[in-house]
Amino acid sequence: MCGLEEMDDTDSSRLPVPYAGLAAELRPGDPVLLNDGIMRLEVISADGDSGEVVCKVIEGGKITQRKGINVPGTVVRLPSVGPRDEDALAHAISIDVDFVAVSYVRNAADIAPARRMLKEAGCPARIVAKIEHPSALAELDEILDVADAVMVARGDLGVEIPPEEVPLAQDRIVSAARRRGMPVIVATQMLESMIEAAQPTRAEVSDISNAIRHGATGVMLSAETAAGAHPVEALATMHRVAALTEAEWPPALAHPVDADLLYTRAVSYAGVELARAIDAARLLVATESGHAARLVAAHAPGLPVTAVTCSLNTLRQMTLIPGVDSVLVEEADRGSTTMESALNELILDGRLAPGDKVVAISGSPHAISGSTSTARLYHIDDSGSIVGGE
Repeated sequence: MCGLEEMDDTDSSRLPVPYAGLAAELRPGDPVLLNDGIMRLEVISADGDSGEVVCKVIEGGKITQRKGINVPGTVVRLPSVGPRDEDALAHAISIDVDFVAVSYVRNAADIAPARRMLKEAGCPARIVAKIEHPSALAELDEILDVADAVMVARGDLGVEIPPEEVPLAQDRIVSAARRRGMPVIVATQMLESMIEAAQPTRAEVSDISNAIRHGATGVMLSAETAAGAHPVEALATMHRVAALTEAEWPPALAHPVDADLLYTRAVSYAGVELARAIDAARLLVATESGHAARLVAAHAPGLPVTAVTCSLNTLRQMTLIPGVDSVLVEEADRGSTTMESALNELILDGRLAPGDKVVAISGSPHAISGSTSTARLYHIDDSGSIVGGE
């Protein structure tokens, strides 16, 4: 998938494309789809030397600049992170973003250039792999092994594969991500009618609810808020549907299998079971990177989870994990001291009250930077003092 450049209003018969190699990769008879497949062309001729492709219109319509181009069945050698993407990523790093999305991921190697740039810049941003090509479905496990989050990009995916296969692909991607305790976002056309209409269709409302009930940790609007006539109403609609679904439907259960996080996984599971057994009011999870908090949340403990961190980036990144809020504290030399500082913050802001029992999962001897190894039980007595934890 590539996109249209800025278009010349004086010549509606020519569509500029920034990828010069496209003409060399197309053959007569190949389909070319524009704007999520709404417009369909067929290649008549393609000249790799001049970079010009002549097409006939099969299904026409209105087209504007920066719309996507898909060529199903053709392997486009466009790099996942090109020069323009590198410039955009450099800008994102300069403004301290928390997430960057890599489009048109086909395999694990497509993540590597973005990961390298983030590492070289010392940027803690997380990488979201957008799954929108059939090759990515064949390499899904390998992609998820190197990404931090995943997006079901249904617009381009629904053009590259038959539409009837998209729901099955969506469920497969969501399930694979949840098995890793990984954030997974479902996106595109969730409230498509609200680009023009002030009210959604009932099918769109069901689509949002079903995505959440099947395990999606995030749902996303795109054209509805980027170019639609009712962006605020669309966002409010999605929020209402998501809030009601989460309140009325049991959260999706998962048993994360991160091989590199064996001890964290084991302690997280033990902490969740302890919290359930004692009817705890809240789970605290000390975390430097956010991994421990997401693994706890993946078990759907049925009670609030608070990530305790000294990293502002991690605090912001936790917003992508349902059921998890955060508290920012300084790490002390002793793990118990750090966790008590977090508990005091939660008491002050009303997230904990007298009588509450709390399970705290942390590292030792340092709560946040140490490897996850400890579960502590606390109780808030009638005076609001913290009891236990040693």
